[in-house]
Amino acid sequence: MLNFDIFKQKSPKQRFLLILGLLMFLLYLFMGLAFIFWTRLAIPIDRPYKIAIGVFLIVYAFVRLLSLAKQN
Repeated sequence: MLNFDIFKQKSPKQRFLLILGLLMFLLYLFMGLAFIFWTRLAIPIDRPYKIAIGVFLIVYAFVRLLSLAKQN
């Protein structure tokens, strides 16, 4: 069954931290995808290293999302 505890009434501080955490998840996810798929990146890095950095950022984004879900 789905858990809708995230929609419970929260204090303004908790709501702000939740939104900030979600924004940071999206930022890291976008950065990881940009490293992998953006060919004209301003940083001159070889393709295998760009993929490795992108995968690391995507995994880190999901780790942050899981820790955010555990807190709430």
